[in-house]
Amino acid sequence: MAHQKKNPQPNQLETSNVLDSIAIPTFAINTEHEITHWNRAIEKASGLSAVEMIGTKNQWKPFYPNPRPTMSDLIVEGARDESVERFYTNKYHKSSVLDNAYEAEDFFPAMGSGEWLSFTAAPIIDDNNNMIGAVETLFVISDRKHAEQKLIDSQQKYRELSTIDDLTKLFNARHFFEQVSGETDRCNRYSQSLSLCLFDLDNFKIVNDTYGHQFGNTVLEEFAKIIKKNIRHVDMAFRYGGEEFVVLFPFVIAHHAAIVVEKICLQLAQADFTTDDGEKVKITTSAGLSTYIIKEDKEEFIKRADKAMYQSKDGGKNKITIAN
Repeated sequence: MAHQKKNPQPNQLETSNVLDSIAIPTFAINTEHEITHWNRAIEKASGLSAVEMIGTKNQWKPFYPNPRPTMSDLIVEGARDESVERFYTNKYHKSSVLDNAYEAEDFFPAMGSGEWLSFTAAPIIDDNNNMIGAVETLFVISDRKHAEQKLIDSQQKYRELSTIDDLTKLFNARHFFEQVSGETDRCNRYSQSLSLCLFDLDNFKIVNDTYGHQFGNTVLEEFAKIIKKNIRHVDMAFRYGGEEFVVLFPFVIAHHAAIVVEKICLQLAQADFTTDDGEKVKITTSAGLSTYIIKEDKEEFIKRADKAMYQSKDGGKNKITIAN
């Protein structure tokens, strides 16, 4: 049903003149939810003129594709937390400056190409302390939100760069020590299993010296891909340093993790690496596994896997040894 527009009263004209002098987009409604004021700043921001808006209940139009309450409508209705929460879930808070007022931030795709707005709605009280309407002010904060998102993206990128090995794209050693602390703590709290495998590529120094570092890097990258292809989504793979790699296997003991480790070792041994001169080179790895012992120091947990790996080396290489 169309709403009949009402002619503004003299006191409304005075208020409109005051609001028009404010550079902040602002509108006001009465207790019948009819727009009484629509200042020039909100005309410019919304593209809707005061002539077409005052006297209507179309305050939703600049912000939403379909009719729904604005914050000022909720104020007029008595604005309880539950009603505000319904429409502005996790986006609002009570004003720290104005009594019975609410503030919120939200994204409005219907405004131009989409804008972030910060808005405050407060009751209008007459001389007899009766609410006669509500006023809502709006700030465009899209630039601030975009800057915040850029900062979040930058911080996320930094976190990724600080935990990811550039060459292999596996987690780096620093992240390994953080994760092994968390995983061993979990084991101690919940008495759950955890295994660790330490890989060391066999004769890798000779490979690097003979065929060059670029060829060596190719081997490291390919081995990282083999590891990632075979482990579960809950497992975590790390480049420990140089030609050493570590995998954490939550929830399993070493003898079960050894099944995956065997696949990794076999696939590496079967891979053909071709030099610039067309020579085929075979690469193998030695591995050591340990199962975490409840209350064991994490350094000892790592040391046992490292010792098992060197037993594989001493036993002829291209072998897997499980620590006692």
